[in-house]
Amino acid sequence: MKKLFAYNIGCLIVSAVLLALALSGCAEKQNSKADLFVSQHAEEALKFAKQKGLNTNYAIFVDYSIPSGTPRLFVWDFKAQKIVARTYVMHGCGKGSTKEKPVFSNEINSECSSLGKFKVFKDRHGAKITRSFRMEGYDKTNSNAWNRGIMIHRSKWVDVWKWMKYIPLNRESCQGCITVGSKGMDNLESLIERESKPLLLWSYCSK
Repeated sequence: MKKLFAYNIGCLIVSAVLLALALSGCAEKQNSKADLFVSQHAEEALKFAKQKGLNTNYAIFVDYSIPSGTPRLFVWDFKAQKIVARTYVMHGCGKGSTKEKPVFSNEINSECSSLGKFKVFKDRHGAKITRSFRMEGYDKTNSNAWNRGIMIHRSKWVDVWKWMKYIPLNRESCQGCITVGSKGMDNLESLIERESKPLLLWSYCSK
């Protein structure tokens, strides 16, 4: 009986290790694809930032084609020409979105994430979530961002579930905002408040 129990435990450990390795391999492939997309579009982002009077030191990219259990928010350093930080991001729960596949919308009350280029305000915060940064959309796909109250903010939900391939949807945590974990928010908050000009955030689905 003891041998059988030990054998079963051993099988579970091996399975867990193999699963972890498989997920790690998938994450590396996703990050490689994301790094390529960001680097290829960095020049376009810089040109846009200059046109709009935004920050030309850094920009934020969010790739919703990557599973939410893999870091998919990237901070690009224009001078160093590389990604200098990355973190996890949830997506909105509206219009039939699932944890595996987000549905995007610009509609007010849609509770969906939106695609496009945003201005991140360093001195304007949410009424209920003070540790946050309001955003304004530049495109037809996100023009209602300000009226929708879209912002960058943290949620412990991300911290709890980021180990999964897909972070479960949660209406209380994300209704279309850029919802990140605690560590991610610490880094973003430090960057946004340190820089003199507001940052560009560009969200997209690279598939």
